[in-house]
Amino acid sequence: MSVPRTLDTSLTRRSIERELDLVAVAIRMVAGGGAPGVTLVGLEFGPAVLEGSARAAHNAGVALEALWQPDESRCDIRVHRRNEGSDAD
Repeated sequence: MSVPRTLDTSLTRRSIERELDLVAVAIRMVAGGGAPGVTLVGLEFGPAVLEGSARAAHNAGVALEALWQPDESRCDIRVHRRNEGSDAD
């Protein structure tokens, strides 16, 4: 069974928006002091979400770190305070 292209595009767009929302919440949590860092794993569109969230992270004073999968086609995203190392979670 094939999925019509318009439905496939709509699902992709909603998935990306959902992942952007997850990163936005993590940015607010870390920037607000609710956690020293948050790692979001299993993102389907990690590279696109990373790019789309960079400005919000910068404006909030936090850093985004790509945790690349072995094949480098996907990544998890770690949100942390700029002055903290990658082992703060």
